[in-house]
Amino acid sequence: MGCCGEFEWLRRVLVRVAGEVAGFLRDRFGVEEYLVVETLHGEDYGMKADVEAEDLIVELLKSEGLDGWVIGEERGVVRIGRGGNLYFVVDPLDGSKNYAAGIPWCAVSIAALVNGEGGVPSLGDVVAGAIAPIFGGPVLSFARGFGVFEGGARVQARREPPAKMLLTYVESPEQARLLRTYLEMSGRKSVRSLGSASLEIAWAALGRVEAFIDLRGKLRPVDVAAAVGLAVELGAYVAVTRAFEPITEVRRVGYVAVTAFDHVWNLIRKTMTSYGLEDPAEHLLTVYRKS
Repeated sequence: MGCCGEFEWLRRVLVRVAGEVAGFLRDRFGVEEYLVVETLHGEDYGMKADVEAEDLIVELLKSEGLDGWVIGEERGVVRIGRGGNLYFVVDPLDGSKNYAAGIPWCAVSIAALVNGEGGVPSLGDVVAGAIAPIFGGPVLSFARGFGVFEGGARVQARREPPAKMLLTYVESPEQARLLRTYLEMSGRKSVRSLGSASLEIAWAALGRVEAFIDLRGKLRPVDVAAAVGLAVELGAYVAVTRAFEPITEVRRVGYVAVTAFDHVWNLIRKTMTSYGLEDPAEHLLTVYRKS
């Protein structure tokens, strides 16, 4: 598998699967039984909703006759069919804490990765993906070389953000000071943390907000794979600290910064390097394409 036509077929498969799983989770929203914690992994946890949604993704991918591997947080690495060099990195419920709290902002995220050399792929090898909002709105999807879609319509990034809004995550006082420095340089704006990284990265890549910046170093490949691939296909600036390491060896991806705008990218670089952090340009997955 290695051409645009095959990637587009994969995109359509992932749209169907993500959409069906989103419906499964929507139908169980607010049902206490599905909020029971069943798995623990470090500081994170998996509810019954997470576990059953991931199992459903595996079964639906199998039903499509695919051969490959599914990488998820709840079940680890699961072979489907004969295995091979096709990998699916899944987050069955991106925004679990929102879902548990009754906040309707979360998504199903599925990415397809191919390593043509037969090894384990990295985030740089994402070739198709789908992000399905659980509570309304069309599925966001892409296929490498074929474009980005919102529902059935092909979309591109905005030239200017519609509002001065930054989506960001910080935890430590040092990270908060870095954010303050960025705000001092870039001007007054709204700052939000919405709780679903895949949707927020997609919004930043589409130019609907100024940028997405996560400085905590807590995001995992399952959280960002589909959104990062979508952002790359849009031609946004996408910096991920551990983007080029084998996907099965990466527990946390480091900091993540995404924007569609030249001037914002320059401010992000200036701010991070002023605090002694690595230049985001050293971890760039793509360069913004002006059109």
